[in-house]
Amino acid sequence: MTELKCSATTCSNNCSHLCALTAIHVDGSTACKPCETCCGSFTPAMTSTTNAVGHTDVRPETRIKCHARECVYNKDMMCAADSVQISGAGADRSGDTECATFRSR
Repeated sequence: MTELKCSATTCSNNCSHLCALTAIHVDGSTACKPCETCCGSFTPAMTSTTNAVGHTDVRPETRIKCHARECVYNKDMMCAADSVQISGAGADRSGDTECATFRSR
């Protein structure tokens, strides 16, 4: 699994810059640069204090299904990068996030 760090602290799955989900998906099937990708698993938190409620065993390892076909880390629709950074500070919706690790082929 990939080590995932996330700056989208407005996501309900964000727990101290880690994702409480065991798997996410990155959208951007025609992406050629990071800003054309997004975390398709982003879910806005109701308030900043409700992030990852009830998640006590959050780990940095996450499976990432990748729809960004032109990313060098995309191997059969799965991310093969050792570490991934999802950007999205202040995000209100999925489109406000991006896979900062994306690198075009």
